[in-house]
Amino acid sequence: TLDDGKCIRPYMDGFFLPVRGVNGDNVLCRSQKSTSATESCTVAAGSTMAMEYHLDMNHVSQPIDPGHKGPCISWLSPLAANGAGNVWVKIGEKGYDPATGRWCIDDLNASNGKLNVTIPADIEDGEYLLRGELIALHQAWIPDMVEFYANCVHIKVVGGGTNKLPPGVSIPGVYKPDDPGIIFNIYKTFSSYPIPGPPVYTPTIKGPTTDSIGINAVPTPTAGSGT
Repeated sequence: TLDDGKCIRPYMDGFFLPVRGVNGDNVLCRSQKSTSATESCTVAAGSTMAMEYHLDMNHVSQPIDPGHKGPCISWLSPLAANGAGNVWVKIGEKGYDPATGRWCIDDLNASNGKLNVTIPADIEDGEYLLRGELIALHQAWIPDMVEFYANCVHIKVVGGGTNKLPPGVSIPGVYKPDDPGIIFNIYKTFSSYPIPGPPVYTPTIKGPTTDSIGINAVPTPTAGSGT
């Protein structure tokens, strides 16, 4: 396992606070500091790693206020791009389950903050920026009041394939204020929720883990913690 937080790009002061609006300052990595982490965490292509979310290091059992409801999304880009341009590829998502009435953020709280992300098995070895994103919808019926909790982790992928990541989307830029899933009222009756953004990337080969995002296992390595 890895020491908590060592591969996370430094985030803004008041790390438990969200960024509001799709074009809010620091919506990419909530970073007002450095654009580099202390080091990159090595992870095998096709394997699953965890991003951890906590109010602070003393709130292991409550990663985020349980009144916050919404999806979890994971993104990947080449580290050399430094997050700029159409470089972000969605590699995982989990939203609302109408069978259980549970959101991904509900499951995140139940798992003590662990958000499991599978790295595509077919991508080439190298340095990447992994972005975990929680979208909190408890005020999202009001324009520009959707809340983003995002952090970025530097990873070094090994044992991969030969594929480069395809062209992606820009962050900010991928969402519009009136997109379904961005403007959304969780207090009205609904039977489904449209996760915003592009489709999830489909690897050309499968690794040992095929679930692109999940909350159930306790994987290693642990990339770090945020809110």
